Amino acid sequence: PNVLFLTMDDMNYDSIASYGLAIEGLTPNMDSLAERGTRFEYAYIQTPSCSPSRNVLHTGHYPHNSGMLGFFGVDFPQDTLPEALRKNGYYTGIILKVEDSAPTNNAKRYWDYVKNYPKLTARSTVSFRDSFSQLIAGARAAGKPFYANVNVKDPHLPFYRGERTKAGFDQTPPSRILQPDEVTIPGFLPQHENFREEVTDYYNTVRRGDDCVGEVLQVLEESGVADNTLIIFLSDHGMSFPFAKSNLYPNGVRTPWIMVWPGKIASGVVDSDHLVSSIDLMPTVLDATGTPAPGPLAGRSLFPLLNGSTQADRDQVFVEHNEGPSADPRPMRAIHTKNYVYIFNAWGTGDYHAIFESRWWRSYATFSQLAKRGPEVPTAAERFDFLMYRTVEELYDVQKDPHALNNLIDDPKYAGVADTLRSELQDWMEVTNDYVLKAFRVREDLDALRSFMDATIATSKERSLRLEWKRWQQKFYENGRPEGKLTELGESNLVNVSH
Repeated sequence: PNVLFLTMDDMNYDSIASYGLAIEGLTPNMDSLAERGTRFEYAYIQTPSCSPSRNVLHTGHYPHNSGMLGFFGVDFPQDTLPEALRKNGYYTGIILKVEDSAPTNNAKRYWDYVKNYPKLTARSTVSFRDSFSQLIAGARAAGKPFYANVNVKDPHLPFYRGERTKAGFDQTPPSRILQPDEVTIPGFLPQHENFREEVTDYYNTVRRGDDCVGEVLQVLEESGVADNTLIIFLSDHGMSFPFAKSNLYPNGVRTPWIMVWPGKIASGVVDSDHLVSSIDLMPTVLDATGTPAPGPLAGRSLFPLLNGSTQADRDQVFVEHNEGPSADPRPMRAIHTKNYVYIFNAWGTGDYHAIFESRWWRSYATFSQLAKRGPEVPTAAERFDFLMYRTVEELYDVQKDPHALNNLIDDPKYAGVADTLRSELQDWMEVTNDYVLKAFRVREDLDALRSFMDATIATSKERSLRLEWKRWQQKFYENGRPEGKLTELGESNLVNVSH
């Protein structure tokens, strides 16, 4: 078959109706995929930042095994999914997110067709129609089936904001524009009106992304090859807000995952029994296309599940975060089950502040200012401090507390749960030769954790000076707590990112 691997950028799993979005009719094209195929209710990505997440999809390895810890290249690039498919006679193409989707910036190593649009045109339906049409035409001219990785840039920041859209970025409007009174502030954010505008902007940007998805699907239908095309749809991680993107909470690592293949995959089916994750993408595509694996892979094909079978050991997934865009390690590991999430923060000693991209978003500035206002939002200061410093261990009952607000790690009623999840996480770290295992084994010794962090930071800095930077440079203040001027709508003067 042809394969259309269609992704969204920074979209929460529950931002489409088929996964629980209460805004009626906002995502008709993404929801049409769920109606036509099978969706996995409990699907996860392995790491909640763009470049390392997308590299898991195409290498079939956990970040700590592939070396793709953040936004730099790697010492020893592994064979990838597009390379394996090429060897098996496929025409490979990628649209957008080129630099984030493989271990090196040598696009010709992986792709026959490459399209990276400039910021002014990267989010329009016209761009996706033109480029996907060209990709299909290239495959047809070559007489080959295609593997098309089409990456919709929305709803990645900057959001669509009408006349307020950031200068230099695509101002294409979505086909529907929500008003603030139509949206609900997610439960993991302070319930304050200063967040409502940005949440509204986010959902309007989701709608524009859905418009692009619709255009891609229309081009596929017009091409005449839709019936012989496997579609896999997901988001690379959660939304660009605190406690989501760059974090291991459910809103950071859960993803919508939908698969469509006429005559091969049942339509309108929901798998809520098995936990699947992005480490399974590569073996699934290899299985569907009859392509030999280039070597051992960490995941498993999902096709037995799609054919009605069950798979053992699908009751948990393991996720990780290593470092952000500027080689700034904040290692985290977590185990997710349907009922619980256990997180280990190697940096949670109180000596290291969080470093993640959301420190430069309006929502961060709003959050930091609300924390200073005291009684206006009584929990904001405590919540913001936890965002920035964490604890070494966290435990959440996500059936009762889906937004991970109440850390149960010190609750004696959950001691047995914590012990079980610790043991399972350690087993996985041992099997996968995780460098963070050293810290996990001494998690009760804060001085030992500090030594681990200092050594990890030094190693990361050395690597960042030696290896190729994969994308734009992002600069941070040294103290980690920049001051932002809050306006009525939650605006900020935090403009410290150069592209």
